[in-house]
Amino acid sequence: VNAIIKKHGSLSAVHIEMARDLSRPLDERREVKKLQEEFKDRNDKARESFEADHGYRPKGIVFEKWMLYREQHGKCAYSMEGLDIDRVLNDANYAQIDHALPYSRSYDDSKNNKVLVLTRENQNKGNRTAYEYLTSFAGGEDGDRWRNYAAWVNSNKSYRMAKRNRLLRKNYGPDEASGFKDRNLNDTRYICKFFKNYVEEHLQLAPRADGNANKRCVVVNGQLTAFLRARWGLSKVRSESDRHHALDAAVVAACSHGMVKALADYARNKEVAYLREGFPDPETGEIINPEAHARGVHHFPEPWAHFRHELQVRLYSDDLQALREDLQRLGTYSEQDLLGVRTLFVSRAPQRRNDGAVHKETIYAQPEALRKQGGVVQKVPLTSLSLKDLDNLADPHRNAKLYTALRARLEAHGGKADKAFGPDQPFYKPDKNGNPTGPIVRTIKLVIDKLSGIPIRGGVAKNDTMLRVDVFTKAGKFHLVPVYVHHRVTGLPDRAIVAFKDEVEWTQVDDSFKFLFSIHPNDLIRIGLKAKEPMIGYFASCHRGTGAFNVWSHDRNTSVGKSGSVEGIGIKTALSLEKLNIDVLGNVYPARPEQRHGLA
Repeated sequence: VNAIIKKHGSLSAVHIEMARDLSRPLDERREVKKLQEEFKDRNDKARESFEADHGYRPKGIVFEKWMLYREQHGKCAYSMEGLDIDRVLNDANYAQIDHALPYSRSYDDSKNNKVLVLTRENQNKGNRTAYEYLTSFAGGEDGDRWRNYAAWVNSNKSYRMAKRNRLLRKNYGPDEASGFKDRNLNDTRYICKFFKNYVEEHLQLAPRADGNANKRCVVVNGQLTAFLRARWGLSKVRSESDRHHALDAAVVAACSHGMVKALADYARNKEVAYLREGFPDPETGEIINPEAHARGVHHFPEPWAHFRHELQVRLYSDDLQALREDLQRLGTYSEQDLLGVRTLFVSRAPQRRNDGAVHKETIYAQPEALRKQGGVVQKVPLTSLSLKDLDNLADPHRNAKLYTALRARLEAHGGKADKAFGPDQPFYKPDKNGNPTGPIVRTIKLVIDKLSGIPIRGGVAKNDTMLRVDVFTKAGKFHLVPVYVHHRVTGLPDRAIVAFKDEVEWTQVDDSFKFLFSIHPNDLIRIGLKAKEPMIGYFASCHRGTGAFNVWSHDRNTSVGKSGSVEGIGIKTALSLEKLNIDVLGNVYPARPEQRHGLA
């Protein structure tokens, strides 16, 4: 808001989209207010108790962790391991708060959906529900992990039914997730109310030409914006890109208080369905019911002439010259206005953090015979075995009969392991005579010649969180040094990636290299490539095996690649690589020169 005021001056009105139903009964609003007051009282008493025990007033995440620790009687929700309260409060990487129903699939950030777990459990669970995660272990739903968890949840007297239902939820497919999202979006209404009151009390609005100071702050419901989009023939496709947020913002800005009241009246009279019959088709413009259309035009007119066309070209045109020519034909833009027009560019905040998991959960065994060359042994399920893997099996001389039988079974099924070793075809270990009389074999040990990572308990674990990439240059080429969480302890690395080489063979970075800048996730960068237009996008990741970048398109447009990212961009021989800054209004600037810094 401050950035908008700084550029455009005082606002004449503020429109806020509130995700809630058009009307709520008064008794429901009073009940919610009562519950909020009770919750506040409980929190205040809990803070006093914390302060008495620990000697300081807790804030934010620390207090929330402590509350969950007490609620869970000091146990990790998923592993059932006891939690060290000192580490819970003082070590940010020890334990984390997790959403039992993933937030991205539920939009449920309530206390009823939160548990305190060890960081490794949170990382392993990923974007799965508690049920999906815990039944992925041996035994599935009948296994110890899920059974112990379910018994613990049901026996915890601190949990209300609403929380138990979330923690034990089994069926959570796309339809259930969609319904949950819809319900939880409505919970943001209280935040919207607070923001509305805050704006009205603290924001000085510019005087209007007609002198009317009423209804300057309008709260718009998500249902109304959806209605107006359809009424004005605007289609919203979330899956294509993030530009639909700008579409919503424009519709909210164009919505008047009179429209809010009119739709509320129609909703109470159950006439909304009739109005929808008059909506133009977004693709063809066809109108099925002219009478309903005429009534919609009267009560919900377009904000101004050519609104739909103007909004669509402003949203989707990436050619600045073509955009200006298109707008000029409308006859409503002055020459000065046209010069100020820019194509849409989505602004995102960089993720400049220094925490995360140090290493992956899997620890690969490293026998003495493989230690010198950096090799490790990995257990592989038979169902994922390939014919080429058979040449890299561990101890081939000691297990000759076993490996011969594996090859024969795999070749008999055309190299398709899922068919060769399916649940209806168990594989038994052959005896010294080659007869399948031994125990069932489900996994096999595979030798990996080299694996870079962190030494852990006599084995090797892969690096986990890459915090940033430090970029150096020498002799006209770019050199990339990945920085991981564990470098907080070991110090900044000095090895630049060499494609397809082990880390010990990477380029040593010395004083002859010039440091350019550090790139974090969501940093805006521009890459110049041979025989191609320069690419501008947000840094997504760097492949440590190849040194290639994955870059998000600014709007996550799925037409450029999977999920809106361009993958495998070679950097070492790029013509140019620039780091850019972008403000909240989408203005792009060159980044300032940097000095390389450590991890605080």
